[in-house]
Amino acid sequence: MENPFKFGMVVRGADFCDRKKEMTDLIHIISSGMSVTLISPRRYGKTSLIINLLDHLDGYKKVYIDLMSVVSLNAFLEKYSSEIFKSAGGLKKFVNKLNRMIKISGKISLDIGNLNLEIDVDPKATDDVENIIELPTKFDGKFVIVIDEFQEIMNITEIDLVSILRKKFQFFQNAVFIFSGSKSSVMREIFSNPAKPFYRFSQIYELQNLEIEESRKFVTDKFRSSGVEIENDAFEKIYEITNGHVYYLQALSYHLWFLTKDKKKAEIPDVYIALKKVIFGEKAAFESLWDELTPNQKKILKILSRNFSPYSARLSAGSVNRALESLKKIDLVDKNGEFRITDPIFKIWLNSYEK
Repeated sequence: MENPFKFGMVVRGADFCDRKKEMTDLIHIISSGMSVTLISPRRYGKTSLIINLLDHLDGYKKVYIDLMSVVSLNAFLEKYSSEIFKSAGGLKKFVNKLNRMIKISGKISLDIGNLNLEIDVDPKATDDVENIIELPTKFDGKFVIVIDEFQEIMNITEIDLVSILRKKFQFFQNAVFIFSGSKSSVMREIFSNPAKPFYRFSQIYELQNLEIEESRKFVTDKFRSSGVEIENDAFEKIYEITNGHVYYLQALSYHLWFLTKDKKKAEIPDVYIALKKVIFGEKAAFESLWDELTPNQKKILKILSRNFSPYSARLSAGSVNRALESLKKIDLVDKNGEFRITDPIFKIWLNSYEK
């Protein structure tokens, strides 16, 4: 039988842990005509949440733009416009109208084989850039436009694209936006800094760990649907280890299911064996990350992994503060009342790593 747990990929439908509260909140925000920015540490399931959210939104042309591989202005404009056309019926439908819908002095053509637009715009020709960005306004109906990995927009340096997007987006009457990214510190800087163009453009929605009861239902239902009974104590241990972290909740349950699918019962000792497998799978990435850290960053992380105050380190307060700020910028640490390590398995690994 196929393992009922999925991780490391976008999941939807029955494989998605419902996040009913978040789904209800986001549907309300979008339906009210407001844009929203999703912020959370990595591996919290933002993209899966967005894809499932789109599945629940009716009456919209739905656009999903992933900026992870976009490194230039023209690459952005190509992806942006191609996805807009795709949501409105496909590029083939508009092939004879391209030059009327996008009036620019630069070059625009259609790659018939891949059904993608090819755009060559001079970054100095801001009118061209703005005309392409205005594309959704040329269509009837409402759009919901997702821009995932939005922080990558900062890597486009030929032009102040962020300011241009803000300038044009604010006048769209038929579109709401969902912004998301895997670097929460950069996303906060873009959307929460009063000096930045996107300040107060959208409602910021902080994605939290899964609640215990929602996690319990998801995990136990998945085990039972595959003929495996999981003891309540075993689930409680899973939640204690992962703290409701979506990726690790699925990963730990995935390995636990393989260990117990034949004996049809999952118990606490099995959870610890599954945990070793999860840590082994992350070991190379953790070691690579550790090697890139400064000595002070390492000291602070070691202390936090043992649930002590970072200021108990034998460092000056200034050194501690600098280390904490740098760790926050790379999303290894955040502060919710107290400073904490964002990755629960990395925290466990730190306690066993002696270097």
